[in-house]
Amino acid sequence: MKVAVFLTTGRAAADELLGRVRARWSMADVVAFANDEDRDWLRARHPDVDLRRDKPPGGKVAFVRALRREAFAEVVVAWHGGERLQPLRLVALALGRRAVAIDERGRERRVAWWAPWSWGPHLLRRGVTADPLQVARLGAAAYRATIGLLLAVAWLPLRLWLLRGRRHRPGRAA
Repeated sequence: MKVAVFLTTGRAAADELLGRVRARWSMADVVAFANDEDRDWLRARHPDVDLRRDKPPGGKVAFVRALRREAFAEVVVAWHGGERLQPLRLVALALGRRAVAIDERGRERRVAWWAPWSWGPHLLRRGVTADPLQVARLGAAAYRATIGLLLAVAWLPLRLWLLRGRRHRPGRAA
């Protein structure tokens, strides 16, 4: 059994998370993804963990494809830390495996794209401290991708029909 761990936290929290993962999945092969500054320090404290770079070689899509080929049974991601967006959190959800998120209080929850109630409360809690302009951009992008697109698809045929009717009226000057 292989377990992937995305260490999206500071050094001390990453050390604690690796300890929890090793205790919970003691017989598993653990592969952890950490930043360049912390990898050597973590390797000295956890020699039995395969520590890798968290920067994707060959781009993000190639990184996700390579992770999918490795067939991890579990994916563990630290769901706390700074307020900025952590791409590895999205990678954990994109892998399509069983993902476990562990927050700063040590609470675990299963997360998946189709179950937003599992990660939504964390997003709301972090959203309070987020940059208002970034939140507005995210809301506008979500609107364009969902409701705005549906309204455009419904409105466009009607608008084309109305324009067509204006052009072909007899007796109208050009």
